[in-house]
Amino acid sequence: MQLMFRLEEDNAKIGRYLSDLIDQKYESKRKFCRAYLEAAKKEPSNENLTNMANRLSQMIKGNKAIQIYDLPYFTDLLGVSCEQIISAGEYSVPLTKRVTNYSIACSKDPAKWEAYINREDKLILNSDEYCKTVIDYALEFANYEFLKYLMDKGYVWFDSRKDNDYITTFGAGTSIKHREPGYIDWGLEGKLREEDDLRINLIALAADHEDLHMLTELRARENPQLYFSAHYLSGNHPDFDSCYNERMVNHIASSSEHVLDYFTDSFKIKDRVRYKDGSDRAHTFMFPYISKLLDKLVSNNSPFTETALKKALAYNQQTYKKLRDLILALKNDDYYAKDYMKDLWIKTCEQYLDFYENGDIISFRAVYTSMTANRKIDGIITNVPHVTKTPSSPILKHLTRELNESYEAIKNLKENLEEL
Repeated sequence: MQLMFRLEEDNAKIGRYLSDLIDQKYESKRKFCRAYLEAAKKEPSNENLTNMANRLSQMIKGNKAIQIYDLPYFTDLLGVSCEQIISAGEYSVPLTKRVTNYSIACSKDPAKWEAYINREDKLILNSDEYCKTVIDYALEFANYEFLKYLMDKGYVWFDSRKDNDYITTFGAGTSIKHREPGYIDWGLEGKLREEDDLRINLIALAADHEDLHMLTELRARENPQLYFSAHYLSGNHPDFDSCYNERMVNHIASSSEHVLDYFTDSFKIKDRVRYKDGSDRAHTFMFPYISKLLDKLVSNNSPFTETALKKALAYNQQTYKKLRDLILALKNDDYYAKDYMKDLWIKTCEQYLDFYENGDIISFRAVYTSMTANRKIDGIITNVPHVTKTPSSPILKHLTRELNESYEAIKNLKENLEEL
């Protein structure tokens, strides 16, 4: 007899998958433990919660297997089948026979996908009774083939390729049209246009699949806020912290060398501000969560840690040099070069040199020959990485120390202007 799916014997893989499911549905592992105890009709006392949390932790780490008596509660609380859990997401079955977002999202049949897309009532555009779209479920099921199909066919996109669309998302949308007003439900289209969570969760899945093309399509290293908040002239800075997704960064940290190389490279963002001097400015950034990624690489003892730290250090050194060159060029400007203007130069630098803990963003605006009609404006805005974890290797310890020293030099540059 041939099994319909392969029983995943790797407890660690099952544990990682279970952890992902819990993180997507619950605010914390402890809240899931409380829900488990309540479902099992057990008192959610501190002792019971601690015991359950410890047992769950052992499952997630792969030190212990999921027990048969756990499965009814896990499937009910997480809204998945037992097959899906014990196969670590490799096999999914619908919980009902009715064609729904849920059943299509776990299907591997392109004919069923296409038929669902072409239904006259366009159910695929609707959220279900749980306010979930077909893409929400496809991400939960890790049905990468279906998600890739939607993008390859042009049914869904996460990047409109139009800079002016980049605000909350990268102009994400869908080509699937509503048949008539009576059917309108803005579920999928609304989520694509107004939320970035679907793209972020797909990034995690693409990292698992080592699909660099998909990561590029998704602008996986970028954040939409870079396109409307990253300007050294405006004094407006992106709010990276509010968009942080730990699950995504965990997947990236556990990915292949090629994926990690992609996420630790710098990239350029075109400035949308139109300047009177006709210049076409661009700003260079690293992955907005590069510091958190570095911490996870250190904690995971990743073999890529040394390379990542060296790239981050080189970037900080380049950033410091650019800042120093800009500040000294301003100091030597005709207007500030006179000895009695030194105090004004320092005050000007202090006014336009800013560091923001949220995102570790440094920005500086330099205005040269400001008393003439030919004034020139230059500057920089970028983010700088650092590490909070301590590696065990002497080489890595040395690199983290150098990286953090370069970070502190940039962060505290305003206080050390007279030393330049």
